[in-house]
Amino acid sequence: MKSAFLLGLILNLAIVGTAPAVDTAEFNIYGSTEFPATGNAKAHEIFVQGLLKLHNFEYDDARANFIATQEMDPDFAMAYWGESLTYEHHLWAYKNIEGSRAALAKIGATPEARAEHFKTEREKAYHRSVEALFGEGSQEERETAYSAELKQIYQNYPEDLDAAALYALSLITTSHGGRDYSRYMQAASITEDILVLNPRHPGALHYNIHSYDDPVHAPLGLRAAKVYSEVAPSAIHALHMGSHIYYALGMWELGLERNIRSYEEAVSRQPTPDDEYGNQAYHALTWVIYGLNQVNRPEESAEKLALIEAQMNQYGGQIHRQNFIYGRAAYVIDSGDWTGSLASVSVSHEGLDPFFVATDQYVHGVRLLKSGDTDGAKEALAGIGGAEPVAVKNRRAMVPRLLHLQLEGQIEFAAGNQEKAIALMKEAAEMEAGVPPEYGPAQPAQPAAELLADTYLAIGDNQSARENYEIALESFVGRQRSLAGLKKASM
Repeated sequence: MKSAFLLGLILNLAIVGTAPAVDTAEFNIYGSTEFPATGNAKAHEIFVQGLLKLHNFEYDDARANFIATQEMDPDFAMAYWGESLTYEHHLWAYKNIEGSRAALAKIGATPEARAEHFKTEREKAYHRSVEALFGEGSQEERETAYSAELKQIYQNYPEDLDAAALYALSLITTSHGGRDYSRYMQAASITEDILVLNPRHPGALHYNIHSYDDPVHAPLGLRAAKVYSEVAPSAIHALHMGSHIYYALGMWELGLERNIRSYEEAVSRQPTPDDEYGNQAYHALTWVIYGLNQVNRPEESAEKLALIEAQMNQYGGQIHRQNFIYGRAAYVIDSGDWTGSLASVSVSHEGLDPFFVATDQYVHGVRLLKSGDTDGAKEALAGIGGAEPVAVKNRRAMVPRLLHLQLEGQIEFAAGNQEKAIALMKEAAEMEAGVPPEYGPAQPAQPAAELLADTYLAIGDNQSARENYEIALESFVGRQRSLAGLKKASM
């Protein structure tokens, strides 16, 4: 399938621009695809449903379909391929390679033994792709090898839209150094081609949004954002995904509506609302917390954060603690509620990665500094990490360094050392400007250019404040704190 990017843009305006009624009987409310595979016809229907769920990142449900396929037809080799991929949560930083290897081991102890079960050359190519992904080597090496195998399937079988979609996703996944626009736009071009041929392909819609979910390219993702939740309304993640585009464009009300629907659907599938939340519920809920602050509804934002606090107190696991940290940072920074009860909740950092530890220590440090506890703020500064410069182009990876500079700058400013404070904040702002923005709620939770602008505003340098608020708004379109600051600086 040759690239037809511009044609895709034009045709999608006509084909995907509005959301036609969904025939749930035909599309099974997870989207539509055709995927030939060797095996029992009834088992094949169950397999295809699993594949659709896989494209929607409904990993647990997809796994159930693939296992049901295996039980109905133990010789259905592609069902083991599918199950192996349900343990590899692309873009979510969750990997269970042992689970993937165990799924493949069901049909053979070695790659050679497993290969005998895949009957066609196309199926054998798919098998080689997962052997590359779950074989030897580092995560990055295996992801790169997997992408190369998918590229071969994509080129050799141009009618295979699922191969094209999976290859597009792999291009995003292998952007290891941060958001590489050339790779993202290559992925976008592939998804546009798919949508010309199948406007209801869930993988194409899903990965199209991921390709475009930055402020520069987000307008190109509006078509998919409008349609995806209608094509796959049973997919919790599909209900959320449109907000990637809406938040990138500052379209807060539309983004909130998508995330509220996604969160409520996730909770509705639990035996009771108080049961333990999973990733789908939390992903939407933390975005709701951020979005509510952008539309000046901080009381509701606090109520949503309190739900996570209750989950954290009851279950205490890593997923609950990191989502509380993420949601709490967005809430207190954007609302300014540094003295409320939610700001002072203590969270264990055991097992958390540096991003969450740094975010929580930053919030803790700023809260203490605002209360006059400079020594406590300095202790929090030491806990952030990031004391030394870093050579990375991934914004998430540089968050500890960015937050260290920002808290250190605020400590210096509180001590009356304005020149040093501004120098530290400038360093953070320049680092931040040197990498593309991430999707969704602000990363870091305190944008560096915004904090620098706040500081200029505090010393009466309104021109510098305006310049830096405008810089912040380029990466964080429509962000309420920056807009409010810009208004003050323009008076």
